[in-house]
Amino acid sequence: MKTKLNSLLVLAACLLAMTRSVFAGDSEVYVQAKQAYQSRNLPQLVEATETLRQRRSPLLPYLQYWQMILTLDQLSYDQVQAFLQENNESLLSQRVRELWLKRLGRVQFWDQFVEVRAQIPIYYSFNDLGNQCYQVQAGIALDDPNAYEDGKKLLLDGKDLPADCQGMMEALQQVGVLDEKLLLTLYRDALFSNKTGLAKVLAKRSSKTDAGIFKQIDEMAQNPALALKKGNIQQRSAYSRALYLYAIHRQAKADINVAKASYQKYSGLLDNEEKQLAQAYIALEAARKHEPEALQGFNRVNASILSSEQWEWYARSALRQQDWERLLKVINDMPAVLAEEAAWRYWKARALIAKGQMADANQILAKLSQERHFYGWLAAEDLGPVAGEPMVTYQPADEEVRQFARQPVIKRMEALFDADARYEARLEWMYLLEALDDPTRIVAAQYALLKGWYDLAVLAADKTSRTHNFELRYPTPYRDYLQKASRSRAIDEAWVYGIIRQESRFMHYAKSSVGAGGLMQVMPATAKWIAKKLGLNGYHDGMLHDIDTNVNLGTYYMRYTLDTFNGQEVMATAAYNAGPSRARRWAANTPLEGAIYAETIPFSETRNYVKKVLANAHMYAPRLGLPTLTLKKRLGVIPARAVAEVENVTTTIVISEQE
Repeated sequence: MKTKLNSLLVLAACLLAMTRSVFAGDSEVYVQAKQAYQSRNLPQLVEATETLRQRRSPLLPYLQYWQMILTLDQLSYDQVQAFLQENNESLLSQRVRELWLKRLGRVQFWDQFVEVRAQIPIYYSFNDLGNQCYQVQAGIALDDPNAYEDGKKLLLDGKDLPADCQGMMEALQQVGVLDEKLLLTLYRDALFSNKTGLAKVLAKRSSKTDAGIFKQIDEMAQNPALALKKGNIQQRSAYSRALYLYAIHRQAKADINVAKASYQKYSGLLDNEEKQLAQAYIALEAARKHEPEALQGFNRVNASILSSEQWEWYARSALRQQDWERLLKVINDMPAVLAEEAAWRYWKARALIAKGQMADANQILAKLSQERHFYGWLAAEDLGPVAGEPMVTYQPADEEVRQFARQPVIKRMEALFDADARYEARLEWMYLLEALDDPTRIVAAQYALLKGWYDLAVLAADKTSRTHNFELRYPTPYRDYLQKASRSRAIDEAWVYGIIRQESRFMHYAKSSVGAGGLMQVMPATAKWIAKKLGLNGYHDGMLHDIDTNVNLGTYYMRYTLDTFNGQEVMATAAYNAGPSRARRWAANTPLEGAIYAETIPFSETRNYVKKVLANAHMYAPRLGLPTLTLKKRLGVIPARAVAEVENVTTTIVISEQE
């Protein structure tokens, strides 16, 4: 009897499990399938796939895609083509093509590789480095004359190359494209970027190195001063001498004077080109530290050896000192691709104005003022009221939005959100936007706004190039929270919106890689410090994603940074991102125009952050019905730094740390 009862209990449990499986929603099946995929449980994944196939679920392609990854070596061409036909023009179809291309590349089926590669839309970012290398290798095998230059460019990008790239490197070396000169250049660049693994790969391909170089690279990476002191570097090889350059650059990042002393001590071992490279490294780090001698350091270097990064800091050094004549010369001499960037077009116009060449300056400003970004708005203010090309705006009709919502990709995105797969939904959205024109991107933004997908609405509206909708580009969700907090802290609500738009794109659930959370991306340690100040008893990290709590904490910190810098919004914004001590250290010994301060912030993340936040605030003020300031007035003037004050600055709270 007991045995029979146990059997019935087991049967009941099985039936209950089956019932749960049968009646589990698509979201639950998706989550279970993802867990099966991650644990490589193919039978469970196959079962889940069949369940969603029977339901004709919009999530089915993801399960099929995971199956294809786990069975890639057993897939046939027909199976791949069947999936591509069923999911034509979707993000997953392109991912499957990339998987298949990698397989074709590994077995060197170059004709098929080229055929499949041609099916990928031109707007799709072919980001997989392995497949980029296989594409070059296919071109070489099929006598494509462009392949050699493509391969060289890929190598010069300086990215860490996976094992799939070894065949391309071998092919380029065999035909003489990857010669000793290029190998040495790539090796030096890898050391400059502190990519010692890549440096070793390149050194191994040279006929002018031996096994000893690998140990020397490791020693120099671990402790440059000690490695130099040992004095066991063999000067007969340019690869060994490059380690002196590596050490000098590493030292310059920490202390310019130590690097200069090393250069003086070891420069006799270097040839003329190596001396120039060492001086360029020192000048670059001096420029990042805002050392006055940086400009003179760049002036002494042969411009032909400067990297893009060094060119830009050469220009920033001249800008920091407001040496307009030198700045104009640097921008005129830098590579055209750099000189055409919005930043350097704007500063070239400013240099021309300083030299009294108004006609030439206005010609640059007139074109720049039609662009919708930080420099475009600055250019428009410098230019003054002139008749320009009218801005085209677009307001989508309700029916357009309804039609947009009927697309299979949108149904799939809705299902992904239901399954809490926000990352995958965002990737689908980004892929979809690439194929749309400006009006349809605005329709997409309107749909996303109605769904409460604020980050996706901003992403869509931000991608338009000639036709715009600034209400969608700068949405105003959570107004009650932000208006209340802004008034209680006596801070500019437009600035608060500017911070949030840049920090989280209004995703209250957002969490950064370093742990910052919520709308205002407050760091947990900072949040605890503020909570204690505010007397929030029982505060814990989970509260960071509560909108009211997060806004309360974030606006408190904004007020703190604003008070720290006597109401200077640019410095307060820099402090919100990188910490108050750094923001203070970046000021000059004399008053400095806010735009120049922002342009010469050493960290690229913070530099871009400050410009975007201030541009956001500039655009939000009229949207919120607030007094409108010019962007230049909002940027203001950065007061002179007190040297003694900088030496004594300490802070216990930091929003983000950067290298």
